[in-house]
Amino acid sequence: MNNKYVNRSKISEKKFREIVRFFSLDLTAIQIAELTGLNRNTINRYLNEIRRKIAHFSESTSPLPLRLYSIEETINIDECCILLKEYEGKIYTAIAETNDADVLKSQYHQHFDLMINVNTGKHQFLGKKEGKNESTRKVLNRIESFWGNAKSRLSKFKGIHSSTYKYHLKECEFRYNYRQEDLYQLLLKILRNNPLF
Repeated sequence: MNNKYVNRSKISEKKFREIVRFFSLDLTAIQIAELTGLNRNTINRYLNEIRRKIAHFSESTSPLPLRLYSIEETINIDECCILLKEYEGKIYTAIAETNDADVLKSQYHQHFDLMINVNTGKHQFLGKKEGKNESTRKVLNRIESFWGNAKSRLSKFKGIHSSTYKYHLKECEFRYNYRQEDLYQLLLKILRNNPLF
């Protein structure tokens, strides 16, 4: 079937656009399956691939000079910390495969603003400017706003497999950074340039 967004597609381009539209509205796989009439496993497969493409897009557009892991690597989320950086009003995320605060603070304080321990939920500021000046407060407020939205979004899945956690985190980053744009059109552009499968 001819579909410019998916290689070797078994669904029509019109049906795929429906999936992307519902995904951009942040509906769950079950909701999308009901609305499109497709099997939930099929929807999950497509959504996982869309999230993978979003993660690659986010990594390729990130201004951070540091990559802590390949987006394709498997990580043990129970022993990780999420690192956050605010840069020009956008939030960038990474996952470090340690939850040792001293190691993270010594190695990543130049590249990230905040560390969140996945197990405990504790936050620790990594930046050098630990004072209470106005710009530091604004940065931390944006980061806290992002993290509040991300936690709320992620909780609706009622548990995320550790192999896909990083893709969901990058999806939260993408949704936050492009919240003022039409996500549907942006996703179609990304997927047209880099088709699924």
